[in-house]
Amino acid sequence: MINNGITVCSCVSRAFVEKRKIAIIVASLREAGCEVRVVPDLCREIVNKSPDLADIAAGTVIACFPRAVEAQFDWLGLHVNRALDVRNSSCEDILGALNVACAVTADIIDATLAEIAAFPKEEGTDAWNPVIDKARCTDCGRCHDFCLFGVYAIDNKRIVVKNPEKCKNNCPSCARMCPNRAIIFPKYEKSPINGGIEEEETFNPEDMEKAYRERLRRKLQQRRESILLLKK
Repeated sequence: MINNGITVCSCVSRAFVEKRKIAIIVASLREAGCEVRVVPDLCREIVNKSPDLADIAAGTVIACFPRAVEAQFDWLGLHVNRALDVRNSSCEDILGALNVACAVTADIIDATLAEIAAFPKEEGTDAWNPVIDKARCTDCGRCHDFCLFGVYAIDNKRIVVKNPEKCKNNCPSCARMCPNRAIIFPKYEKSPINGGIEEEETFNPEDMEKAYRERLRRKLQQRRESILLLKK
């Protein structure tokens, strides 16, 4: 257990953050005597419900957008003590927030980089799943109605991510249907879907409504076909 230490996500299967940048941060923190845990993929730890997550949440998490990190832990009923955004902050910014100087040799950085590179990659099969920003969610149910794969469920009139493993890799379509941008896919490239606060990607309301109604038609067709198969 890391007990209020620092956890760094290296996101080994994606290229959002330069791995050398992560190595510099990790090496500098260790050199300063900080207790640091490096995980290959925090999203995978969340989906697998790692037993260390309560300890991780109690410390500092260095990963992607804080809104995404907070929503992920909220899915498990955990509150993150502190989240720092490694995707959009410099090494100096991250280390400065922790009162640590960036003063490590190239040899130490290279050794840390080799440690990160040794993590197994899950290209095409890495943990891709939605989480819900409950501060924005109104439980309208559009994500539940839109999804064909049973990822979402309604629990006591609240929308929840019930089966994250059923989500199709690199498909963020349900997030585009959300009128409040409450659905987050941390591994998506653009905000607001990835948890960022900027509008890097906008959606035409008419196109959203058209896609939503088409998906409802397909779900109704699936249900009818299932009933016919049962009768046969």
